Amino acid sequence: MNAEPDKNYNEMGIAYIRKSKQSVHNAYYNQPAIISLAGDVKGKEIFEVGCGGGSLTEWLVDQGASVTACDISEQMVKYTKKKLGQKAKVLIADISEPLNFLESNSIDMIIASLVLHYINNWLPVFSEFKRILKKDGSIVISVHHPHADWKWLNKTNYFKKELYEETWIIDGKSYPVKYYHRTLTNMFAIFRKNGFFVDVLLEPFPIPEAKEVDARIYESLLSNPHFLFLRLKKEV
Repeated sequence: MNAEPDKNYNEMGIAYIRKSKQSVHNAYYNQPAIISLAGDVKGKEIFEVGCGGGSLTEWLVDQGASVTACDISEQMVKYTKKKLGQKAKVLIADISEPLNFLESNSIDMIIASLVLHYINNWLPVFSEFKRILKKDGSIVISVHHPHADWKWLNKTNYFKKELYEETWIIDGKSYPVKYYHRTLTNMFAIFRKNGFFVDVLLEPFPIPEAKEVDARIYESLLSNPHFLFLRLKKEV
């Protein structure tokens, strides 16, 4: 991963986990949309990419899924392991490298929640995803919306693949965060090249409870997309 999320999230640590549990973008926008696309996961073999503090991991386990979860951040993996114990297999892994800990055709669903925009080259990632997925498997993804992130930072060229950097403020401390902007065309070309088609494309609103947490952000998300959600299926 060229955008160094391991360093960023190790430094943010528990402060990020605490904030993500309460934030509109994570708890009331991203996670409900991911859950809606995942559907019934009972009895399924799930590979969760970028598990962070394990809130989605915990939901998957509670729904009866068998979960292998990974994160590139040692701090995040340590926290999630402590939280879930033996309920899930949680390990440190960089998904831009071969997923040698997973057998071919062994996974029913891959969930990649807000992680792929940290990766420069998606081709080897989706090649490995194709290898480990069963023939009827699916991938549930959330990423920065490509028609939004270039506007956040006042960039002038939507079509340029570029490493963006912004600053997050958590508990009064500043953290630099880097990620890659890429176009929808680029995303869909990579999906096709690896034998996937888009089953569902979702641009959701936050759930209504978000208004009580932060009315300003809630109202903004009703007219400005922030994340893009996709469910991919293997071509037969």
